[in-house]
Amino acid sequence: MLSQPNFMQGQSMKLSMTPRLIQTVNMLQMSAMELSQFIQERALENPFLDVDFGFEPMKGARPVGPRTGEAGGAERISADRDTLEAVLLSQLRIAGVQGRRYQLAAYLAGNLNAAGYLTVTLEEAGHQLGVPMLEVEAALRLLQALEPAGIGARSLQECLLLQMARDPAADSLASEMVSRFLDELAGGRLQRIADALDIPAERVKQALAYIRTLHPRPGMMYDHHSPKYVTPDAAIRWEQDDCKVALDEKSQPKITINRVHAGLTGLHEHPSARRYAREHLREAQWLVRSVAQRKATLLRVIEAIAHEQRSFLEKGRSELKPMNLKKIAGRLGLDESTVSRAVSGKYVQTPHGVFELKAFFTSGLSTCSGEETSSESIKVRIRQLIEAEDTARPLSDQQITDLLVQEGIRISRRTVMKYREELRILSSKLRRCVT
Repeated sequence: MLSQPNFMQGQSMKLSMTPRLIQTVNMLQMSAMELSQFIQERALENPFLDVDFGFEPMKGARPVGPRTGEAGGAERISADRDTLEAVLLSQLRIAGVQGRRYQLAAYLAGNLNAAGYLTVTLEEAGHQLGVPMLEVEAALRLLQALEPAGIGARSLQECLLLQMARDPAADSLASEMVSRFLDELAGGRLQRIADALDIPAERVKQALAYIRTLHPRPGMMYDHHSPKYVTPDAAIRWEQDDCKVALDEKSQPKITINRVHAGLTGLHEHPSARRYAREHLREAQWLVRSVAQRKATLLRVIEAIAHEQRSFLEKGRSELKPMNLKKIAGRLGLDESTVSRAVSGKYVQTPHGVFELKAFFTSGLSTCSGEETSSESIKVRIRQLIEAEDTARPLSDQQITDLLVQEGIRISRRTVMKYREELRILSSKLRRCVT
C-alpha cells in the first residue's frame, strides 16, 4: 500500500520524490478546471475509477476583468481574439523552443499582467519551480526576445530600454536618458537633464519625442477587455460574527473506487491480468487520497488567509493587511512552496467580490506608529486623493506623498509614482491636459 501523500514536503525533497508523489504535489497547484481535466484523462485509462462530472459552476461565478473583483490573471475562457499569453506561447512553439526551456518561458508568460510586465520576481519563480536562477534568467531573456518589444519587463525603465535595444532607428541619446534620468523625464525637468549632460535643451526634447513613440504598456494591445470568467474554488461568508470558509464541491468531479471491479482484482487467472488490475487499483486509491489531501490543504490555507485578512473581509480592500507566504506557512506548519502552490490559480468569493488568492499577499510600508499598512490599502488611498482633487490643479506625486506622510505613512515620492502607474492613473500634468 502506498504511503499517504504529504504536501508538506519542501523543494529540498524534489530529487528524492517519486514520479507519483511529484504528480501529487503538482495536483495542488492545478486550478479546478485543470484538475477536472486531469481526473478525466486518468478515468479514461483506469477502470477502477468512477467519476461523476455532473457539476455546475458555483453560484458566485462571475466575470473577472480589469476592475471586477479587483482580481488579476483570471482563468481565461477562449475569446474572439488571442490573448497575450497565447500569442507568446505560439511564438515559442514557432521558434522551436521545447522541453524545459519552453516550460520555464511559458511559466513566465503566464505571470505577466495586462500591461505585459512580469508580476513575479525571478527568485520567486526559481523557488516555485525548483530550478537554478541561471535557467530562470535565460527563460526571461527568451521571453523578452518575443513580440511585442518590451514584453516581460520588470519596470517601466526596463520596458523602454528593451524596445530601444531592438530599434535600429533609436535615438542615440534616449537610452542614456531613460537609464539615468527617468524621474526627471516623468517630472518634465528637461533643463536639469540638459545641464547634467551638457547639451542643449532642444536636444533633450528631440530624444524625448522619440521616447514618447515607445509603448509603456506593450501588452495592452492584447487586452481586449472581453469578459473572463472564473469559478471560485471557495467562498468566505459571515456566520454569527465570524468568517467561515466553504470549498465549492461542485467545481470538480467526485471520484470514487469502483467496488465491483475492485472486488474482482484477485479473481483473474492470468498473472499479467492480476498485475494490471492491482496496479490500476493502487493508482485509483492514490488519486482518491491525493484529491482529498489537496482539498484539506486548500481549505487550511484559505482559512488561514481569512483569519489574517479579517479586517479586509469586514471593511473592504482599504483594510487589506501586509501578508507574505512565510506568515501563512509558519501559521500552518507548511513549506512556503506548498502555500504558493495552493494559492496558484485559485479564486475565492468574498463579501466584496471574487478575488484571486494571490491578491491577498501584499507588501507593506511602515507607519509612524510602528505598524505596517499594505501596498494595496495605500493604492486605495492614492486613488481616493486623486478622485477628490481639484481637477484644475491636480495633485503632483510629491503633494500626494506629503499628504500620505501627514497621515502617518512613511513613503517616498518614487513609490507614490510607482503605485500611481500601477493604478493606470496619468501624471498630474497629463491629468490637467485631459481635463
